[in-house]
Parts: sequence; C-alpha cells; structure tokens
Amino acid sequence: MNIFYDRGIYVEGSRVRFVVDPTGPIRGSVDFVLVTHGHSDHMSRHVLRHKVVATRETFIAMSLRLGGVPARRITVAPGSVVEAEGVQVAVLEAGHILGSVMYLVEVEGVQILFTGDFNTAGTILTDAAEPVERPDVLVMETTYGDPAYVFPNRAEVYNELLDVVERHAGDGGVAIAAYPLGKAQEVSKLLGAKASAHVSVARYNKAFGISTGNDSTVLVVPNVKAAPSRYIKVEVSGWYADGSLRRRAAEEGIFGIPLSDHSDFPSLVEFVSETSPKLVYTVYGFSEKFARHLRRLGFRAYTISGAAGLTRFF
Repeated sequence: MNIFYDRGIYVEGSRVRFVVDPTGPIRGSVDFVLVTHGHSDHMSRHVLRHKVVATRETFIAMSLRLGGVPARRITVAPGSVVEAEGVQVAVLEAGHILGSVMYLVEVEGVQILFTGDFNTAGTILTDAAEPVERPDVLVMETTYGDPAYVFPNRAEVYNELLDVVERHAGDGGVAIAAYPLGKAQEVSKLLGAKASAHVSVARYNKAFGISTGNDSTVLVVPNVKAAPSRYIKVEVSGWYADGSLRRRAAEEGIFGIPLSDHSDFPSLVEFVSETSPKLVYTVYGFSEKFARHLRRLGFRAYTISGAAGLTRFF
C-alpha cells in the first residue's frame, strides 16, 4: 500500500485506488474520490468526472462553486457507513464548516483516518470533531500546527464580536469580513437579524438556510476590500491569534478577531494523543513543524510527500 500527496491525498492498494480532496487534475485512474468539505483548497472541477463521496452540504457548495455536481455520487452524513468499490467508509463529524466530515477507511486491513480540516471546539453551526480510537494511520491537517496559535474560548470570541458590532453600528456601519463559505454562515447565524450580507455571502446563506437580516448598518462581506469605505472594518480569522498580526491590523483600522473554524495547536496535539495512531502523516500548514513536535512526544509522525509509502511501516 502507498499513501502520497499530489494536489490530493492518494491511497493505492493492490485492488483499489482513490484520492481524498484533490485540488487539481486527478493523477491516473481512481475508483472514487472522497471530498471532506466544500472549500476550494479541498476540491476542484476535476472531481465532476468521477464517483464522489461527500455530504449534501458539500454537494451544494460544489454546485455553487463548480456549476454542477458529479453524475456519480454517494451522499453521506456524519454517523453513516457506506461502501465504495469494496472499501468501507465511515463518516465522522469534522466540525469545520457545514457539511465537513472526516473519513475512516479500511484498506487491506489498515485503518486510515483522514481528518480534512477539523475543529474540536464545535461552533453554533457544527458539532465538534472527536478522536477515533487507535486507527493505524492518521492523515491530519496542521493549518495551525505552531505553538503560537492558541485560540480563546469561542464564547469569548463571540462576545467580542457582538460587542464590537454593538459599539460601532451607529458609527456609519460595521462590515465583518468572513470567508463566504464557512465563517460567514457562522457570523450570520450569530448576528441574526442584526446583519445583512454581501451577495457572495448571501447566496451561500440562502443555500444552507441561514437567515440574512435587512439592516445594512451591519454587513457580512467576503473580505476587507468588499467593505464599504465608510464602514468600521472587522475581520475574523484564526491568524489573529498572533498578537503582532492583530496589532498591525489595528494600525490599518481593522478589528482583527481570532475566530477560526480549525483546531488550534493544543487541540491538534490533544487529538493525536487521544487518537493514539500507529503512524501520523501531516498535511497543510505547519506540517513539518508539527510532525517534529509529535516525534518529540514519541509518535511516528512525518509530513506526507509525493513518495511517502506505508510499506516501511506495515
């Protein structure tokens, strides 16, 4: 068996070959594709020609982003177990955005957990991702796999955002920059009727049944550049857990609020410890730095690469 990364996470067994979250042309033939969620850094238009396993919400996002959905598709939900070309696929909540999931698959007697992007804290829209007991291999994201990234309690972050809106809505308006698929729905849900939405946010809100208010003094926008010039600017991002970045944003007149839909560094470490896999492959973000940290804790952990195979471990 072999696992490697080539703009997607490929698994090659003696009788099956599939890819997880391909972001470019799919290399060679595959039996099926697993898509963890609808963000563009985890899927591309190339999936439309293949058999795809994903949630209803991810297929909705796919339709909006790519203009269609695959003709061959298997719709899943957290808690379901399906079979794809003889491979059993268990579907688990990832807690990242609406419809995001983790996949636990068994190939030739080896259990592999693919986290995709995941969040162990949970949000007002998603349940928290929970560890799986002792898979053979854990393939995990490490977007915030640096000790500098420790997020505040989510309730505190929500209160901070609500406080900024309350204090400044009368100062010409407040624009809240949030990624249009994911955090924008979370912010819209939090603010309810207090906030309206930019058209690029509103189309996702409508598709997912998230109410959008009519008060134009508070506006959810896809990025800071889309904010009306006279509005107070707020941006929500996990990167603002870095105090220096938050200070620089403040100097530019932006309230940086550390709201993330990923797990922070301590949560990533805790997830690995509670999962206790035989082998960890890290991908995305601080992958090498986090793998080194895990090795110091006694785990066999490596960044996934184009030549990484399981034969040396199993």
